[in-house]
Amino acid sequence: MLDNITNKLTGIFKLLSNKGAITEKDLNTTLREVRVALLEADVSLKVAKELVSVIEQKAIGQKIIESVQPGQQIVKIVSDELTAILGNDSHELNLKSKPAVFLLCGLQGAGKTTTVAKLAHYCQHTLKKTVSLVSTDLRRPAAIDQLRILSKENQFHFIEPLNNNIEEIVKHAVNQTEKQLSDILIIDTSGRISTDEELLQELKTIYDLVTPQENFLVLDAMMGQQSLEVVENFNSTAPLTGFILTRVDADPRGGVALSAKYQTGLPIRFFGSGEGVKDFEVFYPERIASRILGMGDVVSLVEKAQQQFDEKEMESMQTQMMSGQFSFNDLLKQFLQMKKMGGMSGVMSYLPGVSKVKDMLEKRDMDEKIIDHQIAIIRSMTKKERSDPDILKASRKKRIASGSGRQVHEVNRLLKQYEQTKKFIKQAQKPGFANKLKSMFGGGDMPTME
Repeated sequence: MLDNITNKLTGIFKLLSNKGAITEKDLNTTLREVRVALLEADVSLKVAKELVSVIEQKAIGQKIIESVQPGQQIVKIVSDELTAILGNDSHELNLKSKPAVFLLCGLQGAGKTTTVAKLAHYCQHTLKKTVSLVSTDLRRPAAIDQLRILSKENQFHFIEPLNNNIEEIVKHAVNQTEKQLSDILIIDTSGRISTDEELLQELKTIYDLVTPQENFLVLDAMMGQQSLEVVENFNSTAPLTGFILTRVDADPRGGVALSAKYQTGLPIRFFGSGEGVKDFEVFYPERIASRILGMGDVVSLVEKAQQQFDEKEMESMQTQMMSGQFSFNDLLKQFLQMKKMGGMSGVMSYLPGVSKVKDMLEKRDMDEKIIDHQIAIIRSMTKKERSDPDILKASRKKRIASGSGRQVHEVNRLLKQYEQTKKFIKQAQKPGFANKLKSMFGGGDMPTME
């Protein structure tokens, strides 16, 4: 999401960072480029104009223009204003009632039913709340089947629709949720290709029946500026409490994130970052602004790692590695963990200077398929070969290459990577290793974990 803005802005600010001082002409050129970047990312004209105007008011003047590091100060101003437009705070879910009722509405194809399951997974695993689900989408029978299957796969309590009467389905769902002593009831509503009177009236009926604690509009990040009319239609019918963005991993523009918040003042609460139920994140405006400006989001990366990694397995692996025992089985586990994190591109999207990292990987011809190929090569090895790579001579390499559908030179490359990793682990055990790393990173203080 918002890759277009990220790439454009990092390029603009890179030029600024090379200047010892910034003239008003430089500033005007920069602001013009920022405005174009926003518009190309499908940010509405009104939002783009206001953002650029505020940046100009704060950046102009002798103090900024004659600064030693003017580029960095302008980046800070843009970051602050992006954060302000995206919303300064993330809002916790309203769980004051029991059961708390969450309504999800949106157009057909926005990923609403999948988002219901993602929100349920977040509530159940992160918030440690019990969840019940019900579908009121009677026009698309597949929606009910889909939610039923997702509920079974993820151990959510699915409430079967009582009949074809929306009011009775909703009342029955509330009653069943209370009997089950569930903390939360999430209601999936009907969708259409576009908003129409029948759809909105149906939503209003459900809204009036349950008076939900949360009413989320599920917005497809690929919709662009036409989504603003959709937002207004839903919000005027059944007052929204925020947005959940979907398909943010599929669209490099994502300007709807800026426009929807600006138009309504309502916060973006969550966003889907992939297809699985775990690929669901809280929307932290300051973190997203940081990622847009290419400054990374290491906090979210660590949080995602903690969710995906098996803590006991990681501790066991770390103990093994630090004792000098490191095999292809350990390397395989590392590759599989990276896949869980969304692969190389998934990890890179959180890192500072992501555009530079991408360029570096492209130059080295590295892509997501390489990890898959390496996993296939290791899985084509016997148990003995994985634990004792020294026995891998020409005939064995040829067999492994054939079994994995790769070439012998790729097997050799993986062996070289394995040896380098093993060597790095040995070096990490020696005194003074932290100081060596410090010098590699420009002599600054190394981060510590407490």
